[in-house]
Amino acid sequence: MSKEIWEKNIAAMNQWYPSFVSALLEKGKPEEDLEVKVIIEHSRDGEKIFRIQKDGRRFYLGGKRNAKEPVQIFLEKLGNVHKYAPVFLFGAGSGAYLKALAGHTDKEVNIVVYEPSVTIFCTMLEETDLSEEIGGRPIAFIVEGINESEFQPVMNRVLAVESLGYLKEEIHPGYRSLFQEKLLFYVRTLQRRAEDMQVSYNTGMLFSKDLAQNVLGNLEYVCEGYNTKTLSDAIPHEGPAILVAAGPSLNKNIEELKKAKNKAFILAVDTAIRPLLKAGIIPDAFFTIDPHKEMELVEIEGSEQIPVIAPASARHSLLKRQKNRRIFYFDGYAMPHHIYRMNKKEMPDVSTGGSVACNCFSLLFKMGFNTIIMAGQDLAYTGNKSHADGTFQEVMPKKDTQHMIKVKGNYEEQVPTLTNLRIYLDWFSWYITKAKEIYSLRVINATEGGAWIEGTELMTLKDAIAETCKDEINFADCISRMESAFTDEERAKAAEYLHTIPKEYEEIAHIAKDLEKAYLKLAKMSREGRVQKEGLTKQLGKIKKLTKQCCKKEAYQLIESTMPGAGFIIRSEYYNEADTLEDETKEIARKGIKYSQLLEQCAMLLKSIAEETLLPLEV
Repeated sequence: MSKEIWEKNIAAMNQWYPSFVSALLEKGKPEEDLEVKVIIEHSRDGEKIFRIQKDGRRFYLGGKRNAKEPVQIFLEKLGNVHKYAPVFLFGAGSGAYLKALAGHTDKEVNIVVYEPSVTIFCTMLEETDLSEEIGGRPIAFIVEGINESEFQPVMNRVLAVESLGYLKEEIHPGYRSLFQEKLLFYVRTLQRRAEDMQVSYNTGMLFSKDLAQNVLGNLEYVCEGYNTKTLSDAIPHEGPAILVAAGPSLNKNIEELKKAKNKAFILAVDTAIRPLLKAGIIPDAFFTIDPHKEMELVEIEGSEQIPVIAPASARHSLLKRQKNRRIFYFDGYAMPHHIYRMNKKEMPDVSTGGSVACNCFSLLFKMGFNTIIMAGQDLAYTGNKSHADGTFQEVMPKKDTQHMIKVKGNYEEQVPTLTNLRIYLDWFSWYITKAKEIYSLRVINATEGGAWIEGTELMTLKDAIAETCKDEINFADCISRMESAFTDEERAKAAEYLHTIPKEYEEIAHIAKDLEKAYLKLAKMSREGRVQKEGLTKQLGKIKKLTKQCCKKEAYQLIESTMPGAGFIIRSEYYNEADTLEDETKEIARKGIKYSQLLEQCAMLLKSIAEETLLPLEV
């Protein structure tokens, strides 16, 4: 062992990841690793190599006779690595492959190293000087037993849909035999994430049109004038509110909710509707946010009579089915906001932590409830199930949770969860802490399972209802008497605005044609070698002016969300750099022509949808 090499490597690493270094130093190299033993040898060509003893067998990490050649073969196989590529190296070995990889790639390349053995990793830091490579760029190290839970977060940070085509994944020779099971898990995790990102992008292309249809279709209901502020004004807040989520623990205490009817304001997430109605419990309202919510999750007799709370982007066919109040809040879309603004009104908003349950909690807090009881808010795979029975299936299947993240449980030391659920968990803990700083808020976690949420008190649902649900309140009657934010005159004014939207999309389509002509002129300049700074600046100024004309129109926002492909074209070109001004101009023109064509197509598509959806409405 070389103390000097170790200290140099640690110092270099500490520049980028001090928390990792602290965890590494705290854990340290095991004095006696019963699983893996590392013996330092030298190959015949003079290179330092690691001989590993594991399970009574010997393995060499690198060529026993010729250690230089395998590294060269590795680089040749790797090929040219794009400047912004993500590269995952599974297995650090002696560090020779990592040193070669760092020297072979630009500093902008995102290198992630996963090492399944602390002993091998520490030995590498003791024996191989990597201080120059580590110090010169942020190489992410994931080491089993030190920070393996960081693999997914790191993976999510370095992967982007624009750079997926450049992704490299390499397994250090010898590791397949040594750590096959561990490697398989992480390699498959990476591959699934890459596939999911590609599928999500493709799905976004498919469903983006649906999102625009949702907003345009729901504008009619926005004009009815019911929002979360009018809801808050309509119902009393002296008693408790119960937030019913669809976690697996809901099956344990769902019957108890009958005792809370008309004694607490019961707000359910959309996925909880089926099990609630099957148990004979009608919530006072339910919340939905998903633009593509599966209709079968709410298509149960009686659900259409429940008031629904939603953003304008929620699934239109779901809101169309509802016969009771449709209650909206501002979710960032300009057109619904304009309907309120033109009538000198404010459209209230609701904070979100990523899930519908987060929205529910934020709403209940903003409405002014002093006591909020949570049921079915597991945020974990209680009993190895994702949801309560009766949601997606009558009996939800058990999942393999062996490799899931573990978090503190309400009634168990640890419970398995997923990254997205942990994000929601962190949001609840943060939001509840901040909310309690504003006023005296009591949050009772009556989930009877699942993950522990900071700032909550544990109690059975039975006891929580017995303690807090006292006064009789007919919430359904209160909501039926809820007043609209708009007068008849203001609703008529809003309807007139809806009739102008198709014309606005037509105007954007005309601007897109002019934009294409401007980019075509730019392309001609590059082809003819007439690219000069003055002429280029003038033409780019014209393009900028046309682009601003487009962007300032409220209808343009839905175009942006409808054509992610255009964004992909523009962003993916950031990974390519031209050698000359002419080449750069040519690339700008090529991207701009594609964008302009997509812009015109999308504007005409949304014009057609708007005409079909909005023109038949009575003014």
